[in-house]
Amino acid sequence: MIWLAVGLRSVAAVFLQTVTGFGAATVLMLVLPYFYNMTAAPALSSSICMGLAASLALRFRHAIRLRLVLAPALIYTAVSILAIRLASEADLHLLSIAFGIFLILLSGYFLLLGEKVSWNAGPLSMAVCSAVSGACAGLFSIGGPTMALYYLAATREKEEYLANIQFLFALTYAAGLPARVYSGAYTASLLPMTALGIAAILAGRQLGLSLSRKLNAERVKKLVFLYVGITGILTLVQQLL
Repeated sequence: MIWLAVGLRSVAAVFLQTVTGFGAATVLMLVLPYFYNMTAAPALSSSICMGLAASLALRFRHAIRLRLVLAPALIYTAVSILAIRLASEADLHLLSIAFGIFLILLSGYFLLLGEKVSWNAGPLSMAVCSAVSGACAGLFSIGGPTMALYYLAATREKEEYLANIQFLFALTYAAGLPARVYSGAYTASLLPMTALGIAAILAGRQLGLSLSRKLNAERVKKLVFLYVGITGILTLVQQLL
């Protein structure tokens, strides 16, 4: 059951990420906590998403701009590693409750306010988005939505947006993986599932890129975040009962 769930979710993850630029970790984290605790699930999600981000960054490498990636990556990584260390010592029940609340807030923000809030790509917004994304990535392996706000403002074309946000994700996932190993969150037992997830991603990447050109990314994103909100409510109810 777990092999099928992870394989199918990985295919769905690559599809969403190629359409919106983020969301793969969200899709994976909707199912992984049912099979793993709240330290192992983000670790597995991050390792799979690292393969996805690296493959997409390689695909759009001609549009990568280092000036748009290096500073955000440093802030993101530093905060993420701190969050990983805190998560390793946290109460897993409380962390699961926090995760449910986080999903509800994330869903509400993008469904109700996502189109009304405008950002500029200045140093302050870059630092805030990077820090918030790093904290969420370290705790829950979901750092994409806030980072997407910055890159949507900082880039002009879809390929430039995809290239730079995927390159940042690839760098930060790679930097955070040793911290997850050191904290005991990522162990050798997760390697087979990581390999399955990355294989599914590579198999579905081209299909995702082809379909992304034909679909309305905004509609797909709204449906996903509606599902995120429902999952957050179910997670919270399950932990409180």
